[in-house]
Amino acid sequence: MSIRSQSYSQEEDKLLCQVYMDISQDPIKGVYQSSDQFWSRVMQAYENGKDTSWAERTKRSMQSRVQTIEKATKKLHACIKQCENRHQSGVSNDDIFNQAKLMVREDPLFKTGWKFDHVWNILKNFEKFNGGVSKKKVSTTCGSDMETENPTMDSPTQTLLMNPHLKDQGG
Repeated sequence: MSIRSQSYSQEEDKLLCQVYMDISQDPIKGVYQSSDQFWSRVMQAYENGKDTSWAERTKRSMQSRVQTIEKATKKLHACIKQCENRHQSGVSNDDIFNQAKLMVREDPLFKTGWKFDHVWNILKNFEKFNGGVSKKKVSTTCGSDMETENPTMDSPTQTLLMNPHLKDQGG
């Protein structure tokens, strides 16, 4: 039986997400590396950038943390998309973002709600974390799914994601 390590701090999350993105988008290595090579590079970059006071993290711990953040980020993107598709008059991008965060909390799988504001600015435009496909499942009640034809990349979400006011929101 393994012993659970201490929770990741916000600073650890930020570093982990940044090195994960940098290595994922490396144009030289890119897809020409095994999963093990990829995660070894993530771990090495994380170790090189971390504060000496931080806890030691295993490759498996980093993989689990990235998966947790990815799942929550995809959920938030789906809820933002759903809020946008309502076409409510007079609703600001901030309103849409806040409505989406409330919708995430309504899902039984996300009882604690959206808790990754501190890495949102790092991940919000990362295609792997927003499901940037033209046809994807969107949760209608944060519980049931429906197919949508609305392209993510050309949606008003891009305006929301590029809103400088939202850039200043932190966790």
